[in-house]
Amino acid sequence: MKQIEILLCYRFMFEYARKNGLLPEGCVNPARGIQKFKEQKRDRWIKPDELPQLIKAINEHENIYIRSALWLYLLTGVRKKELLTARWDNVDLNRGELRLPDTKTGRTHYVPLCKLAIEILKELPHLQGNPYILPGRKQGRHLVNIDIPWRKVRRAAGLEDVRLHDLRRTVGSMLATAGYSLHIVSKILNHADVTTTQKVYAHLSQDPLKEALEEHGQNIVQYSELKEDAINE
Repeated sequence: MKQIEILLCYRFMFEYARKNGLLPEGCVNPARGIQKFKEQKRDRWIKPDELPQLIKAINEHENIYIRSALWLYLLTGVRKKELLTARWDNVDLNRGELRLPDTKTGRTHYVPLCKLAIEILKELPHLQGNPYILPGRKQGRHLVNIDIPWRKVRRAAGLEDVRLHDLRRTVGSMLATAGYSLHIVSKILNHADVTTTQKVYAHLSQDPLKEALEEHGQNIVQYSELKEDAINE
């Protein structure tokens, strides 16, 4: 825990103790006045020109489960823990669907699987006695140590500043840029509130609007030229 967070905890405990008569009258809270630093919103995802080097680095990783995990993050946009704890009995390849019963929002999330995601899952070896899609080293446990392999992959791709969670953000950004509504992006990423989606991806969904206005501008110019030609005649 960071030092500032520890001091904020102290401030809360002292205030609680004071309100409940657990401290002598006039006792001064030593952590009073400390303000939490304003958190900077992270705005990073994989750009189109960065994708080839990332995909190359992923495909070169020696562990099939690591490769598959990173591909599935890129293809589904699910949260890290939700994918690592996914079980084979939650996969329906016929329907092309991954069911996540335990999610951050507290509701079951049905993740549509594209053809590439289905092919990746079909090629994954099933470990006997292990119910997880991405098995770990311990018997019957799921993969947990994904951050260290990810650092190796991003280093090979020359993307040292990209975090694992940014792969999920990449899915949202690419969908928004492609013109899909924020409602659809929100449903895919399983946000509890579409407001969360709007805060992060609203500016990306402006591209189709720009294209619409560009076409509108060209139509105005064309109309003006036609009108001018008619007047000159």
